[in-house]
Amino acid sequence: METKWTGKGFGVTIGFSLIYFVITMLAMMSGSFTPITWMFMTALIGLLAGVPYLYITARQQVFGVAIIMNLVVGLIYFVAGELSNLVIVTLAASAVLAEIIRKASGYNSPKGNLFSYILFVFGMSGSPIYIWAFRDYTISKAAEEMSAEYAASMDSMATPFMLVLMIVATIILAFVGGIIGRTVLKNKISNFGKDC
Repeated sequence: METKWTGKGFGVTIGFSLIYFVITMLAMMSGSFTPITWMFMTALIGLLAGVPYLYITARQQVFGVAIIMNLVVGLIYFVAGELSNLVIVTLAASAVLAEIIRKASGYNSPKGNLFSYILFVFGMSGSPIYIWAFRDYTISKAAEEMSAEYAASMDSMATPFMLVLMIVATIILAFVGGIIGRTVLKNKISNFGKDC
């Protein structure tokens, strides 16, 4: 484990940030099949990204991991022309909240890192939240870029109940993804202290 930033630690964090970006991209791309997978993309990210997040937060027991990860993701989406203002807000807010939890729990707490992960996965929630925040614009863009049928399906699904369900599903699946990450990495994480 590292309790202060080093060049190697920063490089490893960037590497895991790129892995996390790929997971977010795959989750976002799954939305091309049906609006439901786009609406629940943060829940899908929560299920899939537990291993890289819990590994890097256990390895880098220092402030800034979640911020760097979301900064890398945001920069890549910005360069690709896919970064919206709402996603900027959710990426920043989730990273800061995750770091507050990590700091409050002392960075080396498995429970603290798990709870920080649950907040962290809401970083990309700004993408599906567009349907509720800017409904007409989002529906018209979906009709333009996907199809009229896709847009109509999205419109019918975007109820307040679905927003609540998306938030609850994200929390539950992030918790499950975090437990999977802790289980997969149990031996590796416990060995970090011995490697220092």
